[in-house]
Amino acid sequence: MRISGKRRPLALAAVTVIAAAGMAGCGGGDTGSAQGSGGSADLSVLGPANKATGAPVKIGLFNVEGGSTVSQPFIGDAAEAAAKYANDHLGGLNGHVIEIERCGDKADGASAAACANKFVQDKVTAVVAGQPATADQIVPVLQGAGIPWVGSSPAAASEITGTGTYFFGSGFIGLLGAWAQYSKDQHYQKFTIYGPDNPQLVAAVQAIGAPLFKKVGVDMQLVTVPQGVADSSSQVQAGLTRKPDAVGVVADNTVCQSVLSALQTSGTTVPKLVNTSCVAKSVIDALGDDGINGVTLFDVGDPVGSTPEAKLYQAVMAQYAPSAEATGITPIGYLSMLGFIRAVNAGAGSADITTPAGVKTAIGNAKNVPLPIGDGATFSCDKSVLPAQLVKATICSGQMMITKYSGSQPGPYSSVDVSKVFG
Repeated sequence: MRISGKRRPLALAAVTVIAAAGMAGCGGGDTGSAQGSGGSADLSVLGPANKATGAPVKIGLFNVEGGSTVSQPFIGDAAEAAAKYANDHLGGLNGHVIEIERCGDKADGASAAACANKFVQDKVTAVVAGQPATADQIVPVLQGAGIPWVGSSPAAASEITGTGTYFFGSGFIGLLGAWAQYSKDQHYQKFTIYGPDNPQLVAAVQAIGAPLFKKVGVDMQLVTVPQGVADSSSQVQAGLTRKPDAVGVVADNTVCQSVLSALQTSGTTVPKLVNTSCVAKSVIDALGDDGINGVTLFDVGDPVGSTPEAKLYQAVMAQYAPSAEATGITPIGYLSMLGFIRAVNAGAGSADITTPAGVKTAIGNAKNVPLPIGDGATFSCDKSVLPAQLVKATICSGQMMITKYSGSQPGPYSSVDVSKVFG
């Protein structure tokens, strides 16, 4: 499928990218080291004990898990791990104990409606999004009740065009912007994107990706791959016929594996840019070092390096979610929850953060706050880093991290500011 070069308005009405962008228990003491899914971690980086003692504050957690079609429970586990860490070491949410009310998004409207009703009835103060698949079925209900929605990977129309929504990453729209900016920086002339045959993804690439690539002078093409197809050789060859300078893969684990396998078989040497699902453990195990070698990952942060933020993530996961797979898309749950906690704690002032209105005030006051797994970057929620005419949501950070794989191991991380291309 070819995207027309005709300029389209950056409107997001009716654009909902479900899971295409991302798919895209406590231990003992707080010293020494612990063994988690990601290996040993230095628990001393958790810092001294500073337990929350104030009255509990209910925080909803909505994540795609428990369904028959797609389930990513580790994302929710990472979010809960961040809350437990905050309760033990950060004084909770401005002194209050964080009480997580977790509700599974089973990728159907019924589960989203049930979770929405539960959150409203139980009077949660805010809802943290892990990786939702049905955000458009829950966000409007929460907005009607005045409950803020926070996360790190905006994709659905209700998340991006609604008010009372806050994000510590730029999600799928940021990924498209990052690829456009990177293509410009690398002097690419032609770029092919491979993605699942999903109407929401196609609509998003048309509405956002096409004008961004046109803006930087890069000829972009989208080639769709049927969901669940084991052999995507014909689609991959179709995308390579016009001799692109680089290709991008934005998909879930299954399509990532199929496309990367076909690219490897084709013998092409063009640079490959991928999202986090393409470096999930299952994909790496299936393809081996040769299938991953040389890909450039665009991620929300650096969860595996030796920076202070990366070491903190590793320690939190080892201590509070030792059985969870800590790589792949999992870190977005941690970023969503810890970003929310840091924002509220930084901007609370005299606001009553036991109420949704107080939480909104606190987040809106948050400036220059350390970004979880952000390699020294900060975020600010006093205004959106992306143009107001594009989004109504408050997107607090425009940073995306980049690393090139050697075999199946990531290299050093660098960053790209996606706000530049949107501006």
